[in-house]
Amino acid sequence: MRLSLSTRIFLGFALMVVCFGAAALYGVAAVTSLRHELNLLRKRALPLLGTLRDNGLELRGFDEALARAAPHDLDWVARFAPSARPYERLDRILAQIGQMQAVDRPPRLARALVPAPEPLPAIGSTLVAIRTSKEAARRIGANAELLAMLPGQGTPTQDDEAFQRLIGGLSRAVAEKRYRDASRLVVECRRVVRRVHTAIGRAEALFEATLQERFATAERSEQRLVVVVVVSSAAALAVSVLVLLTMLATLRPMGQLAEVVRRFAGGDRHARAELRGATEIRTLAEETNRMADALLAREQQISTAREELARSERLATLGQLAARMAHEVRNPLSSIGLNAELLGDELEAAGVATGEGTEARELLDAIGAEVERLREVTERYLERARPSPQGSARLDLGELVGRVVDFAAAELQQRGAKVRIDAVPGCEALADEHSLRQALWNLLRNAWEAMPEGGDIRVEVLPEPESGQIVVAIEDDGAGIEEGTADRLFEPFFSTKERGTGVGLAVVRETVRAHEGSVRVARPRSLSGARFELRLPAAERDDVGGD
Repeated sequence: MRLSLSTRIFLGFALMVVCFGAAALYGVAAVTSLRHELNLLRKRALPLLGTLRDNGLELRGFDEALARAAPHDLDWVARFAPSARPYERLDRILAQIGQMQAVDRPPRLARALVPAPEPLPAIGSTLVAIRTSKEAARRIGANAELLAMLPGQGTPTQDDEAFQRLIGGLSRAVAEKRYRDASRLVVECRRVVRRVHTAIGRAEALFEATLQERFATAERSEQRLVVVVVVSSAAALAVSVLVLLTMLATLRPMGQLAEVVRRFAGGDRHARAELRGATEIRTLAEETNRMADALLAREQQISTAREELARSERLATLGQLAARMAHEVRNPLSSIGLNAELLGDELEAAGVATGEGTEARELLDAIGAEVERLREVTERYLERARPSPQGSARLDLGELVGRVVDFAAAELQQRGAKVRIDAVPGCEALADEHSLRQALWNLLRNAWEAMPEGGDIRVEVLPEPESGQIVVAIEDDGAGIEEGTADRLFEPFFSTKERGTGVGLAVVRETVRAHEGSVRVARPRSLSGARFELRLPAAERDDVGGD
């Protein structure tokens, strides 16, 4: 039976429609599945993996730090251990796992046509078992001697309660100088922390292996999609070459997207897909690019955080060392100054000429001046090491600047420096008056020291409504700041002065940071020297001063 031309054309077009319909249906399902998979991995799985890795590393670091702690470090350990918070970390991880499991199921069409990827491991149940464990509580309850070291009454019922009581017992033992008990409590704290970070590490390894398989499955799905489309296009070639070319042109971006995914998986974090082709392909490319941007930003954020943490630890160590040295030097300096005065009295009593202009008086004055200078240096280092006050009150920054300038009036007059204050009324901030006053004094002193021959100093106090901050700017008429040194001025112990300690501006920065503000070197506006801008959050109208 011969088919009519119209029937053959109809059957040909029907076959083409079926082939293209099947390919389109499968393509939509595959693209939907890939998009869902990438969304899941980008928004849920990768952040969860990062959380597992970060918390595992941090708890491992706590464990190692506690293991290395010597008996003379127990005071530091008592302050350091409470920040471990192993069970709070578990709670955050479990919350992320719950959010991921809520969106893990792909759309119905994708489930029907596309093979499901390997299911994510049930790491939540393992971590829940650790979270609800009573092992540490039972261990403490079975040891009467250990239980007696802990604050509170009765036996702990959960491991998190046991850990909190261990921390409290450690702090009390250190405060009472029971270092043997404190050492034993440190061992028990390590036991709890190690158990938690070991469980997190195992969950991380299992989860990472599954994610790698999910990425491989997504790549295979993409390859199957290309094969199906090419086969259906070949079947429809006899009907319409134009349709085939159109289909190939439509699907060509998928190859580019696959290449971008392979490059990204190979380590090229700057690989990005071009936004072209069909809507689904463009959407998939957009989601891929967003995933790449988010991952790159997270890696940069982690790198920056690690560098900042390492820098803070180094600065803290240097500050403590400098404070100890300054403390040891201060007492001998006082003795030297006192002995120099007594020597002058003895020389005068012995009939040696010590009046103005004599060589003996000049030597004694030189000794006294150097002792005073070294005493000032040690005081600055000790001030750098002291913790900032915690109190705060509503302060009018214009009035505070005026009081600082009035206090320095004699020094300013002696150095030939003239200060002009331009303050907008009502610029108020919640701040600690003593520490902020010291920061303003340091900036003002730097301004007049930058002008050995005298000059003008301008102080501005201005509101900045768009940022909700108050700007306090101190500008001098000195030689300015050399290019390349502005970024280092606030580093501790860095100074451009011949006898500078490098502490003043570091104190300013720490003080401003404690008030959730910032300080920077800005371009001069009205004078020719340097300009320092100090920014503090403006006090709200309903804020109440004082703690």
